[in-house]
Amino acid sequence: MRSLRDRPVRQKITLVIMLISSAVLLLAFAALFLFQGYTLRQQSAHELAVVGEITAHNCAGTVMFRDDDAAAQILAGLKTMPQIVGALLQLTDGHRLASFGSARDEDEIKSARMQAGFKIDGNRILLAQPVLLNGKREGTLFLLADLRAMNSQLLRLYAGIFALVLTGSLLFAFVLSSKFQRFITHPILRLTGNARTIADHNDYSVRAEKVCDDEVGVLTDAFNQMLDQIQTQDSALQNAQRELQEQVNALQREIHEREQAEEALKISQQKLLETSRLAGMAEVATGVLHNVGNVLNSVNVSAGLVVEKLRRSKAPKLAKAAALLTQHNGNVGEYLTKDPNGQKLPGYLAKLGEFFVTENAELIQEVDQLGRNIEHIKEVVAMQQSYAKVSGVFENLPAHRLVEDAIAMNLGAFARHGVAVERKFSPVPLVRVDRHKVLQILINLLRNAKYALDEVKRTDKSITTSVFAVNERFVHVVVSDNGIGISPENLTRIFAHGFTTREEGHGFGLHSGALAARAMGGSLSVASDGIGCGASFTLELPIAPLTNT
Repeated sequence: MRSLRDRPVRQKITLVIMLISSAVLLLAFAALFLFQGYTLRQQSAHELAVVGEITAHNCAGTVMFRDDDAAAQILAGLKTMPQIVGALLQLTDGHRLASFGSARDEDEIKSARMQAGFKIDGNRILLAQPVLLNGKREGTLFLLADLRAMNSQLLRLYAGIFALVLTGSLLFAFVLSSKFQRFITHPILRLTGNARTIADHNDYSVRAEKVCDDEVGVLTDAFNQMLDQIQTQDSALQNAQRELQEQVNALQREIHEREQAEEALKISQQKLLETSRLAGMAEVATGVLHNVGNVLNSVNVSAGLVVEKLRRSKAPKLAKAAALLTQHNGNVGEYLTKDPNGQKLPGYLAKLGEFFVTENAELIQEVDQLGRNIEHIKEVVAMQQSYAKVSGVFENLPAHRLVEDAIAMNLGAFARHGVAVERKFSPVPLVRVDRHKVLQILINLLRNAKYALDEVKRTDKSITTSVFAVNERFVHVVVSDNGIGISPENLTRIFAHGFTTREEGHGFGLHSGALAARAMGGSLSVASDGIGCGASFTLELPIAPLTNT
C-alpha cells in the first residue's frame, strides 16, 4: 500500500478537506456536549435546591414531633426522581429521623459535614438544606444526586447525532472537493505530464502551456525557461559529443591516452545531461530555482569552456597529417627523409601529442568541476525539500544545525565572492521554533552580510556565526560581518517595512524576519559601530521546555 506522501495530489486534497471537516465537527460537538453537560449540572443543582427546599418545609412537622415514620414517608417520595440516589433527615443533635440510599451514599453525606449549600464532585451533587421552625434551625435535610445516567444518555444521543452529521458532512465535502479541486489539480497534472514526457523521451522541445497567473503559472514560466536553457546546453553537448566520437574513431590507433580521455569525457557529458535533467525536474517540483541559480552559472561556464576547448581542438590537423602520410603510402620513408614538409612531420606530430595531453588534463579538470557543482545542486535541492515539507509547525531543534543548513544554502555565493565563514558554536539546549521561518531569517541575514562585504571591496571578507545560550530561556544566534556597517540614524529603522540601503533591495526581508522571530517568542536585533565597522545581527530563539519522561 502506498504511503500518503506518494498518493496523487487530488487524493491528498480530498483527504485533507475531509480530515479538517471531521476535526472541526468533532471539536464543535465536543464543545456542545461539554456545554450541555455543564448546563445539565447547573439545572440539576437548581432542581435539587427546589426539591430540597420543598421537602425541608414538609419535614418541619416531623422534626418538631420527631416522627420517624412520617419522615420516612416524605423521603420515600423522593425516590420517584431517578437522579436522587440518597437522602438523610437529621436533627441538630445528630439524631437521624429517616434516610434511604446505599451505605456508601450515607457515608459520603456524613463525611461532607455540611451545614448548608451545595457540594459538586464530578457527576454527584450533595445538597444540605436546613429545616427551620419559627426561624430556628431544628435539623438538616441532605439530598445526594447522581447525574451519570443522564450524562450517559446525553452522550449516546450526541454520538448518534454526530455520526449522522459527520457522515452527511463528509459526503458533502467529498462531492464539493471532487467538483472544485480540478481548478487546483488540473494545471499541476498538466505540468506533471509534460515533465514525464520529457523524462521518458528526452525531448526538451516540449513546452508547458500556461493556464493561470498564480503560483502554478509562475512555476510554468520557470519550467519553460529552464527547458530553454537545458535544450541549448543539450544541443551544444551533443554536437561536442559527436565531434569527439569522430575524433576518437580516427585516432584510436595512434594515441591510446587520448582515446581514454575522450571516452571519460563522453561518459561525463552523459552524466551531466542526465543530472541536469533531473536537477531541472527537482527545481520545478520544489521551487528552488533561486537557490541553485548561482551554481548553475558555474555549470554553464564549465560546460562552455569544454565546448570551446573542443572547438579549438587540433584533431583536424592530425587528420591532415594522416592524409599526407596516406598520399605518400608507397614511399613514406623517402617522403619523411627527403621532402621538406615530410621532414617536419615527426616533430609536428610530437607537438600535437603534447598538446593533446595538456588538453586532456584541462578537460578532465573542467569535468570534475562540473561534477562537484552538480553534487552541490543536489545537496541544496534535498535540503530545501526537507524544509518545504513542514511549515508552521514548532519543533525542538538544534540551533547549530539550522545555522549550518543556512550556510550550506549560500556556499556557492560565498565561494564566488571570496567570503570566509567562521563558526563559533557553544553547546546549547534545543530551541522550540518553526524550522522554515528560522531558516528563511538566517538565509536573509547571511545574504545581507555578503552584500555588505561586496560594498567595501576588501580582500579579507569574513562572516562569523555564533551560537550560545544567554540564560535558561533563550539561545542567541549572531551573524557578524566586517562589511560596510550601518550608520547610527539607520539603526532605528533598519527593521521598518520598505526601508533598504541597497538599490535593488525591497526592504521586506528584515521586516518580515523580525515579525517571524517575534511570532516564535524570540526577537531580532542589530548592532553596528558605524560606517566601515561591520554589523552584527542577533536572532534570539526560545529554549525548548524540558519534558518529563
